Amino acid sequence: MPETLKVACIGDSITWGFTLLKPWKQSYPALLQERLGPDYKVRNFGYNDAAARFDADTPYVRKRVYRESLAWNPDIVLLMLGTNDTKHRNWDPEVFRRDYTAIVLSYKQLPSHPRIILIAPIRIHLVAGLPLMGLHPEHMEEGVRPAIREIAAENSLELVDLVDLFPDSRYCVDGIHPQAAGARMLADAIYSAIHW
Repeated sequence: MPETLKVACIGDSITWGFTLLKPWKQSYPALLQERLGPDYKVRNFGYNDAAARFDADTPYVRKRVYRESLAWNPDIVLLMLGTNDTKHRNWDPEVFRRDYTAIVLSYKQLPSHPRIILIAPIRIHLVAGLPLMGLHPEHMEEGVRPAIREIAAENSLELVDLVDLFPDSRYCVDGIHPQAAGARMLADAIYSAIHW
């Protein structure tokens, strides 16, 4: 076992820390690094607006951070994508399942044989009765979340389902992105999963 375990946080703006004043310090990967300590090296590979679907408006696999995450050869992969796939123009259940699975397999095939933890994202909350940024909660709860649960089971991977982390939008003012307190709750939930 290497002296320092490398933890790759794969995701979208929720991972990156969008809306936080100091994402390099307040995002869940930064807080996770604090919790895990010096035996771990956590890197944030989040990309704002990224989706799992390969032909989405912002496909994660077409971004440099994706290639960098693979090249880093991590020991642990925390994969949290799917929120931006809920946009009507991105949503297709079969395509989401196919492309999300392909991303999972790209990490499974790494020489490091990483421990992969799939994270079904936090809920999408309506703001004033409307979906912000074109994100739709029904696609999350009826499509993305069940698909990630099934993909985890099919590939014998660990699953963290964040459906109950934020039952309302008090920690996500825009209905999507956790503020500072919410980011810490997110980091704590994922930390608990790593140290089950």
